[in-house]
Amino acid sequence: MSDQPTRQLSRRSFLHMVGAGGAVMALAACTVPAAPAGAPAGQTGAGAAASSEQAFLNYWTGWSGFEFDELQKMVDKFNEANTDKIFVNMTTVFGQYEKVLTAIAGGNPPDVVSAVWLHELVSMASRGGLQPITQYAQTAGIDGAEYFPQFWDAWQYNGDLWGMMITSNSNVIAYQPALFEEVGADPANPPQSTAELDDVAMKLEKMDANGNIDRVGLLPSGLTWWGRVFGGSFYDADAQKITANHPNIVAALDWENTYRQRLSPEKVAAFQSGFGDFMSTQNSFFVGKEAMTQVGEWFIQFQKKFAPDLVMEFMPAPYPEGGNDNTTTFDGSVFTIPTGVKAPDASWEFIRWLSEPQNMGDFCFNIQNVPPKLAPASEERFVSDPRFQLAVDLLSGPHAFGPDKMPVNSLLYSRLAEAESAVFNGQMSAQEALDQVTTEVQAELDKVLQRGS
Repeated sequence: MSDQPTRQLSRRSFLHMVGAGGAVMALAACTVPAAPAGAPAGQTGAGAAASSEQAFLNYWTGWSGFEFDELQKMVDKFNEANTDKIFVNMTTVFGQYEKVLTAIAGGNPPDVVSAVWLHELVSMASRGGLQPITQYAQTAGIDGAEYFPQFWDAWQYNGDLWGMMITSNSNVIAYQPALFEEVGADPANPPQSTAELDDVAMKLEKMDANGNIDRVGLLPSGLTWWGRVFGGSFYDADAQKITANHPNIVAALDWENTYRQRLSPEKVAAFQSGFGDFMSTQNSFFVGKEAMTQVGEWFIQFQKKFAPDLVMEFMPAPYPEGGNDNTTTFDGSVFTIPTGVKAPDASWEFIRWLSEPQNMGDFCFNIQNVPPKLAPASEERFVSDPRFQLAVDLLSGPHAFGPDKMPVNSLLYSRLAEAESAVFNGQMSAQEALDQVTTEVQAELDKVLQRGS
């Protein structure tokens, strides 16, 4: 079955629409080589060659490292189960996400791509870069009943289903009980308010003899999360207005900045420049440079792999008076079928297979992500760990926020990150920076809406 949109895709408008920057525009003239008839040289998975009768699928993923290895096992399992029917070759585009936009806009896309972030989904769908999978799902009897409701809703736009996630994440703060005890804080009762968090964080800070930072309690960042924790919102869907300068979001950025200003932006930058590789035994949290760090439930697997003897606990984000308790945001990789692929039925079959509860559950367990389906997420192998149970509880609660459904989220997210940086470096006040974000992103949104996208 093929369910492709009829709207023609303009490469230039598509790249502009999804918020692609100069790096993407520089790539816009490039083309992506077509997939060969069989598995390419260097294929590491099972089934080193594909027969001419097989549908050959090029699948691009954003996973890397040991997570890529675990996903490769799933791809191998699929290939073994579909001999002479479908062969999937997986390639990582980790750190090269612009290639996805360029390939789709250039009319030579991968057959399946999961290196599409949820906050990009509406942008790409609205510009014709993806084909809806609504009819496929309906034919397969997939109606969303098995999923966390907020995920199923997040994949819908203009009456169509545009992709599905096989993993999800929940924001938490990891901390080391031993370090809490060292400074007289109770690890069994971690901070619940931002005031309590500030107090514990300052106690955990350590400076060396030269006044340089030796350990931080926490370096809060990520305004899309803390803005929600503080009770703010980034978009008024009814009015179609960007609200990045919501007073509570300004307050959140001001609060984040107090940590940098207390420690000195220059010293914080020097301190962070000495961090080891995140996916290694030298992770700054594992070696004690950060007593608390913002992560997701996936960090459980990182700790097991890179610091198996370390005792680590999770807590939800502390919140200010008037803010939101138990707040998480969710984004993540969406499995999608780009417009113009040669065998969309085969692409769907691969996505459908990965979405089966057992396959989804196995992959999520091996990388410690939350399955988007309710049944596997509640399995004992997951929730027997109270840290994982916390992540599931947060996603099940009323303060689990996904990206707003509007076509300039990529631009909004990049501008918010730039605003944080400008404020942390003392270049602008939080109010000035967020006023600027609101003005710039609103101007782009107005252009998009005027074009009828």
